[in-house]
Amino acid sequence: MFSLYRASVPSMIKSLGNLKVILTKAEQHCATKGTKPEEMIQFRLIDDMRPLDYQVYSCCNTAKFLASRVGGAEDVFFADDEKTFAELQGRVDRTVDILKALPPDCMDGKEEAEIFMEKAGFKFTGVRYVTEYVVPNFHFHLASAYCILRHLGVPIGAFDYLDTQKDLFVKAEEPKA
Repeated sequence: MFSLYRASVPSMIKSLGNLKVILTKAEQHCATKGTKPEEMIQFRLIDDMRPLDYQVYSCCNTAKFLASRVGGAEDVFFADDEKTFAELQGRVDRTVDILKALPPDCMDGKEEAEIFMEKAGFKFTGVRYVTEYVVPNFHFHLASAYCILRHLGVPIGAFDYLDTQKDLFVKAEEPKA
C-alpha cells in the first residue's frame, strides 16, 4: 500500500547516509591532493549555480521541511552557515535524527491535505508535495553535490550515490532450468 512516509523518508535517510560517505571521500581527497576544503565547499559548476555547501543545505532543508509540513514534526531552524566538512556532516546527522524520529504513520491521511510553502507562497496536496516536489528536489540537490565533487576529481561513483550500505543490489541466484 502506498504511503507518503514510505515514498520518502526511508530513502531520504539512506541517501543522507550516502551523502555523508560522499562528503567524507571529498574531505579525504582534499587531504590527499592538497586542495583547500573551503575551495571545494564553495565550488560551483557554473557561475549561476549554487556551491556545494548550498547543495547540502538544500538536501537537509527539503528533508526537514517534509518532516514538519507533512510529518507534523517541529520545524527546526538551521542557519545555513556550515562552512567545513565536519559542520556539513553534523547538519546531515541532525537531519537524519529528525527523519528517524518520525513515526511511520505520521503522514497517513495527508495525501489530499493542503501543504503550504510560506516563503514561496506555493501550495500543494500532500501527495503532490512529496512525489513531485520533495523527492525530486532532494535528489536534484544530492545529484548536484555529487556532480560538483566528481568534477573536482573526488573518486566517487554510482554506488556511492545509491548504495553505500550495500543493501540495495543483492545478487540473485540464476533461475534453475
